[in-house]
Amino acid sequence: MELNQTFTIGEFEGLIKQKEALMIYFYQDQCGVCKMLFPKVQNLMESQFPKIELMVLEAEKNRELAAQLRMLAVPGILVFFDGKEFLRSNGLLTMNELESKIERPYQLLFE
Repeated sequence: MELNQTFTIGEFEGLIKQKEALMIYFYQDQCGVCKMLFPKVQNLMESQFPKIELMVLEAEKNRELAAQLRMLAVPGILVFFDGKEFLRSNGLLTMNELESKIERPYQLLFE
């Protein structure tokens, strides 16, 4: 699950502008909830929202970026559509909550 890439805020903002739909999943290696939740999030994205690109970032390696984005707890989820933030979650989120919050903007953009 680990992605060794790190981003500056400038690089991150450029990436957001390039992607139609992007989900950022912040995690930490020692976080049991992060490891348990990630496969469920990944499955939801693949089955229900395949046009959202999923990017996984280790929060400790991206500490400065996480702080600037106010991602103060893990797991942390950010969802962007057309460069605009549509969802922010710090800590535990149920799959039903995640799906219901993404469904409407996803349908408006892609269907």
